[in-house]
Amino acid sequence: MSKFRIINLIDKLFISVCVFLVIYAWINFYIRDLWSTFIFSLVFTFAVLFILFYMLGKRQEKISTSKKENDKFNKTILAFRLIPKKEKYALIEKIISKEFETKLDNDKLTYIKNNRTHLVIISTHQDKLLESDIISIIDEHYTKNIDAIDIVCNEYLGSKTKFLKSLDINIINKKTLYNDYFSKFDTYPNLEILDENINKLKLKDIAKNMFQPSKAKSYFLCGLILIFSSIILPYHYYYLIFGSMFMLFSIICKLLPKFS
Repeated sequence: MSKFRIINLIDKLFISVCVFLVIYAWINFYIRDLWSTFIFSLVFTFAVLFILFYMLGKRQEKISTSKKENDKFNKTILAFRLIPKKEKYALIEKIISKEFETKLDNDKLTYIKNNRTHLVIISTHQDKLLESDIISIIDEHYTKNIDAIDIVCNEYLGSKTKFLKSLDINIINKKTLYNDYFSKFDTYPNLEILDENINKLKLKDIAKNMFQPSKAKSYFLCGLILIFSSIILPYHYYYLIFGSMFMLFSIICKLLPKFS
């Protein structure tokens, strides 16, 4: 739905007129009285529009909420990846310290959980972590006093292989990091690091698309001409059916972007 109220108003008026014309044209074939046709058309139009806009409003609300949550997730993860390494460890240490005893020495972060010592390794410099990467991390950081290694990464593509019998490997991907750390403790990285001046306008190539919004007026005019032609020309149902079809196409052109 557009941010500009005047555009939303014009869209609603356009859809309302199309719905009314289609209903009026069909009722006119069964009820020849002008005023009766007009009144019945208004009643059915209001009923259809109420259901249509009610469903559209509910869906738009869900889409808006989902987009906000997704935008917040992406911004948070991106901000975390952009901050310096020391700040990453400091942020994770701040969150973990709310539940467990922690110790941060430069880039070495450990904490005690269930009498077991966990070592936190942040590996968000690469998009996808493999089993070979886990092995490299174990070779580099494993010591006898470490019982578990928590690896913060973007995504892990390996299996849950037990690398060492005495060592637990806990994978914290970006979803787990956001839900179980940032969101759970309401502690987030500084979003100011993001460049808010980036052009966020995303243009989708909808060339040759049958239901481009720009085609709504053409469909409307074609439908309008055919519907009125059905009143005065032979082959009434032919003009009425195709006129209604073009009217429906114009409605779809207006509604489709709101459901995307």
